[in-house]
Amino acid sequence: MGMENENYIWEPIKHIDNVRIQILEEEIEYYRTLIQPHDCGHIHTTISFLEQRIKNLAGGKREFPF
Repeated sequence: MGMENENYIWEPIKHIDNVRIQILEEEIEYYRTLIQPHDCGHIHTTISFLEQRIKNLAGGKREFPF
């Protein structure tokens, strides 16, 4: 019962994380369309941060600030 109960608890969270990942990937695609030849460091920083967030949601080590 212990392992079944644990799966019951974590499955909805995994689904929510998958939805978050999908949304973040769509956002990254959009932000990449905004990149210009110069003055876009903030966009590159945002993309990098979101890619790290996706790695964390996909099962990577969750460190600060996640």
